[in-house]
Amino acid sequence: MWIFDDTAQILMAIGILMAVVDIVILGFATFFLTLIGLAVLTTGLLLNFGIFTDTWANILISIAVLSALYTALLWKPLSRLQQDSKPQTVKSDLIGHQFVLETDVTSVHPGMYLYSGVNWKIEADSDLTAGAKVEVIEVQVGTMKVAPVTE
Repeated sequence: MWIFDDTAQILMAIGILMAVVDIVILGFATFFLTLIGLAVLTTGLLLNFGIFTDTWANILISIAVLSALYTALLWKPLSRLQQDSKPQTVKSDLIGHQFVLETDVTSVHPGMYLYSGVNWKIEADSDLTAGAKVEVIEVQVGTMKVAPVTE
């Protein structure tokens, strides 16, 4: 006893499997498996509904034509999905935190600040002296950007 009774069922299963492998396992890194998988799935459906006979020539031509058609129709929308979105600034509870600098901070020599068990690198747009009260205005991995507090 076979799992699938005819060519149409086999093609539909292979088409779905190809799309799932591309999307789930490869993380949609390429469109080729998905587009060809859609073409194989569609070919299986066309065979299942009797649109054409299940000869190898018909199957291969159908997959080739449908792959080209799906590529032409879906390439731009799918490539837009893969584009990186513009970088977003990190939102953090640390923004707005105020403290007093223990060392001078210059563009050449960033300072250090121990906060919550982490040594943070301190950067500023202008030179700041030790003892100045500053406020965190931006946070990146391991780095706080500060500005002097004006009262």
